[in-house]
Amino acid sequence: MKKGLIFLISIFLSNIVFSQSTPLFTQYYNNGVVNNPAISGSNINSPLTIQTRQQWLGFERAPITTNISYHKSLNNRSAMGGFLMYDKAYPLIQANLQLNYAYHVPLDYNKINLSFGIGANLVYYNLDFNVEDLPPTNDIALVSSSYDKTLGDASAGVYLYSENFNCGFSAVNLLQPEFKKAISESPYSNLQYRNYYGTISYKFKIINNEWELQPSLIVRKMQFSESISDFSTRIVYLKRIWFSSGYRSDGTGLFAFGFLNNNMSISYSYDHTLSGDIADYSFGSHELVITFNLTPNKNPFSYSSY
Repeated sequence: MKKGLIFLISIFLSNIVFSQSTPLFTQYYNNGVVNNPAISGSNINSPLTIQTRQQWLGFERAPITTNISYHKSLNNRSAMGGFLMYDKAYPLIQANLQLNYAYHVPLDYNKINLSFGIGANLVYYNLDFNVEDLPPTNDIALVSSSYDKTLGDASAGVYLYSENFNCGFSAVNLLQPEFKKAISESPYSNLQYRNYYGTISYKFKIINNEWELQPSLIVRKMQFSESISDFSTRIVYLKRIWFSSGYRSDGTGLFAFGFLNNNMSISYSYDHTLSGDIADYSFGSHELVITFNLTPNKNPFSYSSY
């Protein structure tokens, strides 16, 4: 049963992963430039972030994703950023390099700011089945030979933010390049379907202003599929220690915690599927984020996001 389930998941991933070049992260709020280029330069410092996610621990060849990102302001309006991501979800491996540019406009007497961002993206794909994992079939969609290709794409986004509030909207895979010509009569397309992200967050100061309550929401919508939403709430103490819990609309429970020490922050999250066949075999998904807050930004309208 478990082996069969692993194979079905592999086939499922091989069909959908081409259309989702940005994997789903639980701690999206700690590394927003991966989903929205307009966030570049909005932090009070220039963050260098390393993020890794091990999904569905307990499954052989379960997906694992690692990325490193950096962004900073160039002056009081312009900012640059980008990330390098490696994603392995058998039978697919992909490497993703993106460069971002953002332009920030102060609003409301410098209390609220609006930024616009664009990203240029280069993605390398490699699809390779192992012979022993393939069922007896004459289906030419299932072949053991390796196939790889490099594609160019773009992303764009807007971001409205202040010290206590932020919301954003972005789209990736704007150009929708084709990974490989689709097999005739196949119900699946090999186009990189567009992905849309909407985020919103607010910080409430509580208990003598030493504590903060920060509810946040992200909605992910892939073209021709249902949306997935994460709602979580962080409790932050003295802007240095925080805990978070939440729920994903696909039936996943979320938990996270982190701390800030000088110019470095470390955070960990755990999410577990609460229903379905995967819940009986998986030990959950684990995510670790390490951020180094480097030189202060030149953008006077940027804020800390801890």
